Amino acid sequence: MRKEGYVNRKNGCGNRGIINIVIIVFISLFGVGCVASRSSLPNIILISIDTLRADHLSCYGYGRETSPCIDSLAESGIMFTHCQAQAPHTTPAHASMLTGLSVIAHGAGYYNGVDHGLDPDLPTIPSMLKGNGYVNLAMVNSVVINPDYGFSRGFDYFSWDPNGQGRAGITVDEYLDWIDDNRGNPAPVFAFLHFYDVHIPYDPPSPYDELFTDNGSQGVTGWVTDTLSGTLLNPDDSDHLMNLYDGEIVWVDSQLKRLFDGLRERDLHERTIIILVSDHGEEFLEHGGWGHSHALWQEMLHVPLIISGPGIPRGVVDSLPCGQFDILPTIAELAGIEPEFTIEGVSLVAPVSRSSNRLIPSSRVSPDKCFRWRMEQHEGLVAVYLNGLKGIRNYGLDETGVMFDLVQDSREADSLPLSPELQNALDYYWTTPPVGNPEPMAIDSISGLLRDLGYIR
Repeated sequence: MRKEGYVNRKNGCGNRGIINIVIIVFISLFGVGCVASRSSLPNIILISIDTLRADHLSCYGYGRETSPCIDSLAESGIMFTHCQAQAPHTTPAHASMLTGLSVIAHGAGYYNGVDHGLDPDLPTIPSMLKGNGYVNLAMVNSVVINPDYGFSRGFDYFSWDPNGQGRAGITVDEYLDWIDDNRGNPAPVFAFLHFYDVHIPYDPPSPYDELFTDNGSQGVTGWVTDTLSGTLLNPDDSDHLMNLYDGEIVWVDSQLKRLFDGLRERDLHERTIIILVSDHGEEFLEHGGWGHSHALWQEMLHVPLIISGPGIPRGVVDSLPCGQFDILPTIAELAGIEPEFTIEGVSLVAPVSRSSNRLIPSSRVSPDKCFRWRMEQHEGLVAVYLNGLKGIRNYGLDETGVMFDLVQDSREADSLPLSPELQNALDYYWTTPPVGNPEPMAIDSISGLLRDLGYIR
């Protein structure tokens, strides 16, 4: 495999899952005149922390000090308090981040009994930036956002580990090593850094495993279920597992501090914009479930979103509704690009104020490793967030749907009859015409990994 233009260091990464897309030195591709015109553009780092629910971060009001570094990032930029995930599952949520589309529109995820990756014809953040002078790199740590799913397209450097548990420090080192190996190149850089550590199994390294527990994990790092029925066998471990989950958050936060310190040491912090988000949250029996991907409760859909860097206002708390599909148009605005393709999101840094009456949709539950639910009963489950209200309806069943007032009932304990406005919003989203039409995937090469991690049976 050719490795032109950029150094591929494999420090701590092993030999599996490393992909280098063939590229040529930037000056050869774009010319000297273009280098001068693009060199003023900011570097952009999109940080996705898998399975991180917003309400377990200190800056979002959590009672524990779990996120001092993320808190500082929020203080130095804009913290969005009402960001809704477009899906409670990794593949479709990241597809929404990268395409600017809702889940029904881009078509990625698990349905009709098979997985679907990204439609290769859909524009994405890296493909958009690549045509505007950016070098794109990605370091990802999940089996379900791998090259077979189409996520490497548009990246000049794509490093992938199928099971990224405990790799937060390695990922930070890999990114900083890449920066060091490619110093002097005038091209702005877009980096997609994906951290998997907060995901189950909850097994943070020492001393983070004992921050909120007396004796660490004691060998219990996940939920135990009956193989045949899917019945939960250890509900009494909920508090213990949440303590370890919080320890994982502090561990990842400590590695983000290393990342941001590394940017400052290299004098890159004043020309680098940081966007921090999560793909989905996690349930700890709040509604009788555990894990994620199986339902559309707020513990799985309310995710953090923070933007900080040059030109971004400091100390702003933005309470208007937004979603992961707003990330692509926001990056386009930051890079001075006018997308010439279909997007449903809006720029979060545009001078024009966003509406408080925006429709933010979520859908595409997936087979959960604990519940073993039949997918034909749940593929029609959709939710919309609209002006502080949330409607949920399952179009796969003969149900009328329900509504929750999240201002008065943030825990979604008391359902209300669905209002006509929310019913219309749900119908509107459910009938969204697809923009992407990905083919069903043949995943034989990674089916063992998917089964081991609980994504398929």
